[in-house]
Amino acid sequence: MSTPRRFIAWHPVLTDHQAYTYQALAKQAAAPLTAYVLRMEEEARRAQGWCDTQVTSIERRLIPASGALRHCYQQLLAHRNDVHFFGSTFESPILMLCLLIAACLGIEFYLISEPYSPKSFGYFGDQQQLKAKLKTRLRPMLYWLYAHILLSKVAGVFAISQLALTQYRQAGIPGTKLFPFGYFIPQTQLPPAPQVSDALHVVFIGALIQRKGLDVLIDAVRQLQHDGHKITLDIFGPGDASAFAMERPRINYRGLIPFGQAQEQLADYDLMVLPSHYDGWGVVVNEALCAGIPVVCSDQVGASILASKFNVGKTFVSGDSQALAQVLIEIQGDKTILNAMRRATVAAAAAIQPEVAAAYMLEVIAAPTPDKAGVPSPWYPLAS
Repeated sequence: MSTPRRFIAWHPVLTDHQAYTYQALAKQAAAPLTAYVLRMEEEARRAQGWCDTQVTSIERRLIPASGALRHCYQQLLAHRNDVHFFGSTFESPILMLCLLIAACLGIEFYLISEPYSPKSFGYFGDQQQLKAKLKTRLRPMLYWLYAHILLSKVAGVFAISQLALTQYRQAGIPGTKLFPFGYFIPQTQLPPAPQVSDALHVVFIGALIQRKGLDVLIDAVRQLQHDGHKITLDIFGPGDASAFAMERPRINYRGLIPFGQAQEQLADYDLMVLPSHYDGWGVVVNEALCAGIPVVCSDQVGASILASKFNVGKTFVSGDSQALAQVLIEIQGDKTILNAMRRATVAAAAAIQPEVAAAYMLEVIAAPTPDKAGVPSPWYPLAS
């Protein structure tokens, strides 16, 4: 593929998760990128303290509510010779129809996709459980249907997590069109000097909802404290803290972190734990590694691949507080483990920068179709 005249991205909303990578992509390719979005901000995320994307170099164009499909068709037709990316497409019927139009027009397009949740947890909250269960049943069928419709048309899928790779394979997308991917944000905080302490200072950052598995982490920490282990837990995030049994002074809810300041806050801790029952990726893992802080994740966190790839953390079986407690005991009892993981975060942080992701995307796009899947992912084992 020669350098395209421009890149076109299609998203329900453009967040920093994707915007920084797009910015780097446009700069490295010396080709402009325009993002068509259904809304400028996500209402649910704004309620959780999120702000509009900090990236100003990417032009965003709002898809009009009236005549949306006609407008999208006109833009797809006008840019039929450019390279298109579709992100979070299955959130919107309009974008799903845009995918079909792109296929019919013979456009070169890629999906950038998290896995669908195989569990019936609400994504932004704990309400509407019946709706969540219905979606859990319907998603595999929807992916299978679209995979078979787009099989010969889609140039490839930048699959966010091992689970996404598995789901798209099961849906019928061949491995030659699957490219292991993730979310990427820039490093803003230099790693702090290691602190010498007998205690293990643990932090959780995330919404206080069932999906995030905070109760599992609290149970594990409470048991270790009861057994005499020196461990503290600080909790940050939006939601109802009273729904969780926190015991001061060693388990504390600290409120919200101002948007964009997570890395600075994380630098005060020894370890970040993300115990989610399901997380398509989990960008707070990126934040921790960029701040020089090792991580412990459940095996249902997409970004847990980084812990094993770069030796910067450990995983445990989702929902198993005893398994999590054993991991914490191991780390708390031997600080050489923690220090080794902390040193390894330097290489990990360098590898998860948006510029690295953009270079990988460009290499995949530029490769001949049979060779695209042979481009090594910087974040996954070679066997993926």
